[in-house]
Amino acid sequence: MYSYNQFVLNNGLRVIHLEDKTRTTIVLNTLYNVGARDESADRTGFAHLFEHLMFSGSENVPVFDKEVEEAAGQNNAFTNNEITNYYLVMPNENVETAFWLESDRMLALNINEKSLSVQQGVVVEEFKQRCFNAPFGLLWHHVRSLVYKTSPYQWPTIGLNFHHVEEAKIEDVRSFYDLFYCPQNAIISVVGDITLEETKSLTDKWFGGILKSAPPNKNIYIQEPDQTERRFLETEDLSPNPAVFLVWRGPVFNDAKSLHLEMFSEVLGGSDVSPLQMELVKKQQLFNSSECFYLRGLGEGLFVLYGILNPDISHADGEKALYDIIQRVTDGGEDISSAYAGVKNRHVTNLLFEATQPMQLAQKLCYYANAGDIEQINQEPSIIEGLALADVMSTATATLKENNVSVIYYHPKK
Repeated sequence: MYSYNQFVLNNGLRVIHLEDKTRTTIVLNTLYNVGARDESADRTGFAHLFEHLMFSGSENVPVFDKEVEEAAGQNNAFTNNEITNYYLVMPNENVETAFWLESDRMLALNINEKSLSVQQGVVVEEFKQRCFNAPFGLLWHHVRSLVYKTSPYQWPTIGLNFHHVEEAKIEDVRSFYDLFYCPQNAIISVVGDITLEETKSLTDKWFGGILKSAPPNKNIYIQEPDQTERRFLETEDLSPNPAVFLVWRGPVFNDAKSLHLEMFSEVLGGSDVSPLQMELVKKQQLFNSSECFYLRGLGEGLFVLYGILNPDISHADGEKALYDIIQRVTDGGEDISSAYAGVKNRHVTNLLFEATQPMQLAQKLCYYANAGDIEQINQEPSIIEGLALADVMSTATATLKENNVSVIYYHPKK
């Protein structure tokens, strides 16, 4: 069980503290409740752009990375459709440097024409490399355009196209910062050898005076209607082999059934002896590789199953084989009881391992707090251990149907 503390500053900043006297470093993690779903359809990619802009310096910190390195620290960030997360790891004796650096870019990020131009160039180049010059680089563009027709999940984190970032005006960027990068829209966690009193003192000193008038993000979005038909896209890709992708919408993170589908994905294709590998790759040799996973998001759930086809195997045969293996597993045609026990054991073991990883723990504390129930972090082991295989199979059967799937056929580019 994790023994954490929570408090809220007068400006609305939520703070989570977890003391660990065995550590020689302290993690300060900052989660902003903003992601790609908070962008407008004609201004996509802004959340990701800010992941880069936040390292461009602030009012009192001209070169962010220089200060981090001189304090013997490390830092990084990531963005998805729902959140943007930044972390700083500092030696215990330099912890106040972390509070100073993180608070200064929340207070007054240095957004000017030069910094914006530099980061626009970086993000546009990243878009081109990832989306135009890599196998399946446009996969998430294709998936989201098929699965979502009305909600803001219909574009990926990197943006619909690079022109939205390339043509961004400085006033648009500043408005995005003022609206979302404020204390009342953030959660910070502090994990390491630091007392609650020290944490309260440092957060009040460095963050308490940041006052911004923007309201907290209420996370109200257009809801996507249920999908009741098979959707289909056929296109080309840089992959040297043809491929079939099947995607289903499923329950969101706070729905218990989302864990069912995550467990099912690991049973179906999470190891070298899983049904996908043993039956479709090794025995029938339809695919040279086949995998699946479940994306558990706060406002979305996506089950992705795919196979990279071997020569002379048609897309239609590959698609049918993927349906067949799902049905075979859910109907009990495969004895997966021992595999399921192994999946549960791996999950519980991973949770034990997380306890030794302060950075992962700090991020998870923020994520669960943002999801609305931080105590889930202590309930996870018992929930997983009590999860019945029959419930997992029931959820998979109800979700993974042929009449609510989105299908992509990829052909190698000529």
